[in-house]
Parts: sequence; structure tokens; C-alpha cells
Amino acid sequence: MLITFTPTRLVTGGDGKLEIGLQQYDSHDRAEGKEHKALSGYTEHTAYRIERHAVCRTLPVRLTQAQLDQWREFAASCAFGEFFTFDALGTEAVPDNPQTVQLKFKSFKEKRLPGQLFEFGFTTIQVIA
Repeated sequence: MLITFTPTRLVTGGDGKLEIGLQQYDSHDRAEGKEHKALSGYTEHTAYRIERHAVCRTLPVRLTQAQLDQWREFAASCAFGEFFTFDALGTEAVPDNPQTVQLKFKSFKEKRLPGQLFEFGFTTIQVIA
């Protein structure tokens, strides 16, 4: 997996690129809109857009403090809807299908495992139509 973002908060001097393996990548499309039911029983649907949600979880990885700071910088820089490039199956040398996505609000999770291992989980949102 390759993430390319513009560092805007907590600048560590990183280049805005993160590369790591994924252990989970579940994607599904979801229609965003609202439903209104009138007193007569008639139901009206208003569609705003179709979004593709991808739930991601990284492989456990041993990180230095500088690398951990880059992950935290990514979370802070993209926490409020900033766009970034996400390539789930590609690398920097061999890109697969990079997409411009957003980080779902409050979805980024950092998990510390025994032995100085870290695992990250987050959800990306891509507007389809």
C-alpha cells in the first residue's frame, strides 16, 4: 500500500509518503442521501452521491520514532477531509491503481502491540458519482 499526502500539521520533515503492507482491505459502495416519508405513505428518496468506503488495516510493523511520527503526521494532516492519494495494492516503484480519497472523520486508529510493533487502521472514502 502506498499513501501520498501533503504534510500540513506536525511537520516532521517527511516527504509525505508512507508504504506498508495491508492485512485487511474491504471495499463497498454506499449511497448517501435521505429518505422522507409523507403522511400519505409515499416515500421519497433524495440521493446526494455514491461513495466507496474502504476499511484498511496494516500489517504489524516495527517502527522507529521518526517513522511513527510520519504516521501521526498523516493522521493529523488528513483528519479533516483533506484529499490524499491511496494505492491499496501498489508501491512507489510499481503503482497499481492510485485513487484520490479522503480519510473518514475519526476513523484513524493506532494500535501498539507487544515488541514495539504498531498496527494502523482507517477508512478511506472516494466519491464515485
